[in-house]
Amino acid sequence: MNAETPSPVPSAPELQTLNQYLANALAPSLMPYMAVIQAGQSYLAELGATLALAMRELDRVLKPFLDEMRPIIQQFATADWNAIIRAHEKPFLYVANCGWTLPDWIGLEELHSFCSRSPEELDRHFVEGFMADDAENLRELGCTLKGIPELSQWHPLIDEIIASIEAGWFRVAIPPTFTIIEGYLSSALVKASLVSAKNTRPVEALSKAKWHENETLDAVYWKAGLVFLSRIFEDSDFTQQPPTFINRHWILHGRAPVDWTLSDALRLVNSLTTLHFLFVTIGKPKLSDPRRNMQAPVQLSLARQN
Repeated sequence: MNAETPSPVPSAPELQTLNQYLANALAPSLMPYMAVIQAGQSYLAELGATLALAMRELDRVLKPFLDEMRPIIQQFATADWNAIIRAHEKPFLYVANCGWTLPDWIGLEELHSFCSRSPEELDRHFVEGFMADDAENLRELGCTLKGIPELSQWHPLIDEIIASIEAGWFRVAIPPTFTIIEGYLSSALVKASLVSAKNTRPVEALSKAKWHENETLDAVYWKAGLVFLSRIFEDSDFTQQPPTFINRHWILHGRAPVDWTLSDALRLVNSLTTLHFLFVTIGKPKLSDPRRNMQAPVQLSLARQN
């Protein structure tokens, strides 16, 4: 079989003739659009110049900011986050031992000052914070709780709890808030496949999950949350003297003297945002990943994320 004869390559004079022919043939068809083409070229040239000017101006404006941020970014990249976690664990746990989870209006600097305050002083501080300015922070807390889908079955009750506290009838808010805490905690643990619907000891199940034992900031949040829950759900024998701290079993079984305070009502209602933060914002999947360590700035609140 004979090989195919290759196509001849046009010579330079032939290519020049072909280009001239195409130019002559296409010129009449392009002539009506030349004005548009030229305008487009002019626009693109102006756009390029504008973009170049904008980039130079952006570089001029941002350069001081970037120069200022560079050492801060470098500090974040080289920070000993485990040491930072340990430094912040103490105030978190102290506040929890005093019977509070952190409201979202508490800043980091203020948090560290709490270690020098007594539990009674902390109670007064949080009560004043919630009830100041016509109970603005309390109303915002109610709005936050009403915006949580996982609490939807209790939204009507939450409305009445917030209204009763505002009106000064804080004692009537305490038993129903306990029922919401226990109901939400139990449902969250069921969804996390830690307990069955029959379980009546949610705090014990949460402790056995050991989410609070990792060396992460999330674990600090879990640890503080568990400390708080252990206080309000603490086992206590009804044949003994009532516990000195507000207690779920004594209250919902009708055994406790009704000497509850406004701080008791506020601490319980505020803890609902903490539970949501723990189970929804943090959640087990992120916490249980052994590769996950502290790689972000310390959050300012146990309760809500902005």
